[in-house]
Amino acid sequence: MVKLLFRNTVKRPLTSILQPALLSAVIIFTPTTQARTIEGFDFPEVLPQTADHPELKLNGASVRTLYYLVDTYVGLLYVETPSADASQIIEQESYKRIVYHILVNRVSGRRIASAMYDALQLNISSSEAEQMDERLDMLVTMFDSKLERGDAGYVDYVPGVGSRVVINDEVKGILPGKDLYDALLKIWIGEHPVSHQFKDEILGLTEQQHANIAAD
Repeated sequence: MVKLLFRNTVKRPLTSILQPALLSAVIIFTPTTQARTIEGFDFPEVLPQTADHPELKLNGASVRTLYYLVDTYVGLLYVETPSADASQIIEQESYKRIVYHILVNRVSGRRIASAMYDALQLNISSSEAEQMDERLDMLVTMFDSKLERGDAGYVDYVPGVGSRVVINDEVKGILPGKDLYDALLKIWIGEHPVSHQFKDEILGLTEQQHANIAAD
């Protein structure tokens, strides 16, 4: 393009020739959204609106360590309206996305789902667990695949529909009811989360903010 400009415009100053081209380059290559880097991976702060979901913003992210030793996945929570209030996020009848981005070289999706199942039992009553029992079994089955570093699975809450499970961009199925998605959220941000640090980071809380909340 620059060569053509030189060919056709001999008398124009160099700056006047290059300025439009440089401006175009800035417009084309400047990122429209920022990304958060965790464990060498970049995660968008905003998921643009699509035919499937509205614009979603990153509420928070954290690294999940299993068996106290292995950083297994990066957990990310995307919501329509970010909040540091766990109850508000859980109660909202709005679109949400829970993301599991794999960090280990290889792991069974069923193992992750089984760990989710165990953690879920700490945050719901036995009667609630009984009502979800069949759907929880289906959830574990949907996660049953080999996952490698860089792979990702996510569970969307679709208002009025239920939980849509997607593994590596393949829709595995939809589980009806908001109660199941609420229970999944409680694993991360409920009264008995997988860890308090994980909960705080998913809620986007700093150490000082957490201390202030605890003091209240």
